[in-house]
Amino acid sequence: MAQSTLDSPHPPAREVLPLIHASEQVDYWLAHYWRKLKLPVGHLRYLAITEDRQEFAVWTGRRLQSMALGCYCYLPLSGSASGAIDRMVSQDNARGVPGGHVSARVSSPPHQPVLPGFGEIAESVASLASDPEYHRAPVGDFRHLIFIEPGMLAHGIEVTVAHELIHLADRVQGRPRKHRFHGNDSISVDEAAITGRDAETLRRELAEETRRREEAIRSIRPYKYFYYCPRCKREYPRVRRYARPVSCGHCFRQYNPDFLLRLRLSPDGPDVDSAFVEDNASGDSLTE
Repeated sequence: MAQSTLDSPHPPAREVLPLIHASEQVDYWLAHYWRKLKLPVGHLRYLAITEDRQEFAVWTGRRLQSMALGCYCYLPLSGSASGAIDRMVSQDNARGVPGGHVSARVSSPPHQPVLPGFGEIAESVASLASDPEYHRAPVGDFRHLIFIEPGMLAHGIEVTVAHELIHLADRVQGRPRKHRFHGNDSISVDEAAITGRDAETLRRELAEETRRREEAIRSIRPYKYFYYCPRCKREYPRVRRYARPVSCGHCFRQYNPDFLLRLRLSPDGPDVDSAFVEDNASGDSLTE
């Protein structure tokens, strides 16, 4: 899943951490699963979490895929062995090209009402600061950066927070994992165990949240171009037109002009001229 580069990362300063630019629900589940996963509270002093995609992009120097529902990023800073950003995107049913201008001046998300039953006894990240271990910060300079999609249902917010903290726990323990297949890997097993839900329920919830996210995006950025493979009939809807010839990666792994995608301007409309020079042209192979 590609992520486009913006600029060098600009994470929050240590003096303002932990930074919670998120709803009370996120704050609650963050503290709840931080305790449940037995994460060292000293690492809170390196944590920033947001529900704003543009703010997260400024922090990391990278745009999130538009379909991402959550992301954990470990960002090593000065004096670390590597200056590279280690991204772990937890919901990667992505389609299309993310876009938009990123501004360094991002306002905090609007306040959201607390869930029923939280009330004044709600856990929060601030409550964890009373732990004596809070002031024992780890050696080094880095950031734990988390994004949570704000448009999810209540259960989706809870599970996504738990999911991203599993990634953070892996990093703290020195054994970071990346996804082999969302909903069907070792991370999903841990997610089911820590949230008390069965894996199949979590897969259904992920599918529902992905569908809702897709509908929200398409209401703003509808598809205008409908590519398809004439051989396998696989469809590739797009917001923007491809700039180069594209062949079907499911029919042939590398670019192959024998498997060029055809273009329609509506799902059931007639084929239109792609305006590409197809003979011996170089291009891309697509497997979306």
